[in-house]
Amino acid sequence: MKQKPAIVGIGICVVDIYRHHKKMYPGGNEYNVAYNAKLLGAHSAFMGVFADDKAGKILEETCRKKGIDVSFCHHEHGSSGYAIVDLVEGDRVFIDWNKHGVTDLYPFEFSDEEIAYIKTFDIASTSRNSRITYEKFEKLAQAGVALSYDFNDNFTGEDIERISPCVKVGFFSCSHISVEEAEETLKKCVRAGCRLAVATRGGEAAIAYDGKKYYYQSIMKVEATDTMGAGDSFISAFLTNYLSAETDESVTAGDKITISLKAASEYAAYVVVKDGSLGLGYDVDPSRLSEIINL
Repeated sequence: MKQKPAIVGIGICVVDIYRHHKKMYPGGNEYNVAYNAKLLGAHSAFMGVFADDKAGKILEETCRKKGIDVSFCHHEHGSSGYAIVDLVEGDRVFIDWNKHGVTDLYPFEFSDEEIAYIKTFDIASTSRNSRITYEKFEKLAQAGVALSYDFNDNFTGEDIERISPCVKVGFFSCSHISVEEAEETLKKCVRAGCRLAVATRGGEAAIAYDGKKYYYQSIMKVEATDTMGAGDSFISAFLTNYLSAETDESVTAGDKITISLKAASEYAAYVVVKDGSLGLGYDVDPSRLSEIINL
């Protein structure tokens, strides 16, 4: 029997507070990846920092109820990360956010014990928002950790140069640049040392590049309810399917990529018809945040 892929998300957990319907939704790049990977059948874990406020307890309990391992998370006194959000025709618009949550104040240093734990997974999913420095990525890579990294849409040339040699799979949000620029970005990433680079492009086809050729996957068109977490869900499905296919010698390297792109596109379409990143909402009064968050 094929073994389930094992994915650990290392980074941020936040709550997205929607003013228009007074709901709070758990989320955050790596938190979302861990949660969706579990839904997709992977062995999943999250490594982040939980605050000692009500929002932090909800974030942790949401993982535990789903069977996501949080045994290597840290707990700190302070504020959970949060964003105030409005929806405009299905697109999220960030109105405000705190910049001094516990993840910002107490980032991981990665002890030997933590690195040994991370290495029990097939891949560790991180992002530009994870608060992991270049030096820490290099430390993890040198220890033999397989990494995936979401460069987001505000990546720099230095990011590509420094991080690409450390990661196995790189993801880019490229809806703001041309297809030619997206292809060149992926090529730079792979030339710098990344094994496989993938670009999502909003309503246009996603692209992957493995150093030999480009692969393209059209989006699955749906009437989006909320685009929050769309990129994270794409990453979750791509990694889960790619890791599952990777050990199957009957599938060609190219087919492993095309299968994973298709599965990721389909899953992202499924997620954007949910409210919030994960479809899990809690009632909240945005004018009384101090009742749930240590402000």
